[in-house]
Amino acid sequence: MSLNKFNMKNVLYEKKGSVALITFNRPDSLNAFCYSMFQELIDFLEEAQNDPEVRVLVLTGAGKSFSAGVDLREVDQFLATDISLLNSRQMLKRYSELTRCMVKLSKPIIAAINGVAVGVGAEISIASDIRIASDQASFAFAEVRRGLFETNGVMHFLPRLVGRGRAAHWLYTGEKITADAALGAGLVTRVVPGESLLETTLSLARQIAANAPISVRLVKKVLQRTDDLDLEAIMLLEEDGMFECLTSEDLQEGVHAFLEKRTPLYQGR
Repeated sequence: MSLNKFNMKNVLYEKKGSVALITFNRPDSLNAFCYSMFQELIDFLEEAQNDPEVRVLVLTGAGKSFSAGVDLREVDQFLATDISLLNSRQMLKRYSELTRCMVKLSKPIIAAINGVAVGVGAEISIASDIRIASDQASFAFAEVRRGLFETNGVMHFLPRLVGRGRAAHWLYTGEKITADAALGAGLVTRVVPGESLLETTLSLARQIAANAPISVRLVKKVLQRTDDLDLEAIMLLEEDGMFECLTSEDLQEGVHAFLEKRTPLYQGR
């Protein structure tokens, strides 16, 4: 079922043409994640994946925060009960499943970080493909300050984005990272005024969505392998990707549009 706009309790989903906008919607708690939100977000990612009209996703937060992390009030209630190791492990697997879903998604994900992104908020942002930050945004991997540990692939993504030394500094201290510091470190690719963040991000999403979907999908797929494979293996993946494009209708459309001096209309075929 593909719906233009609908919501679950704490997450909103809206289609804007070829872009799906997903909004964390607990502004009164700075969009802190309760446990149910992980599945809600996974459901919306799957909705976007299965919708051929959607080509790019944008994640953001309602109000003044991207996400302040896991809701510690819920954690406190959880700790007050007789928890088993099995229940704890199942809860943690739900966290990891969100990251797997984001990585496996064939469509690019852009995080529009409109305010604080702490803990799981920071984790979701770095699992995205691109990060655009408001000048009021900030990050913190604050688990060490609460007796917790990173989840959602932080130990994989963060050193690859900013380098091992800077990642160690941030992870050991849990200190606040300003938007400008995040830009300088390569954690985000652009910092813009808060009032123009969403439109800037949606404009970027539309720019990507106008490109050939097969090519974009292949770029995401191969980029995820560049840290694990050597040059020869990467070039083989490039050959495979080019071969797939050579057999596509999109390539014909791209060539014809160039020769006819018009904007291409790609169908993802």
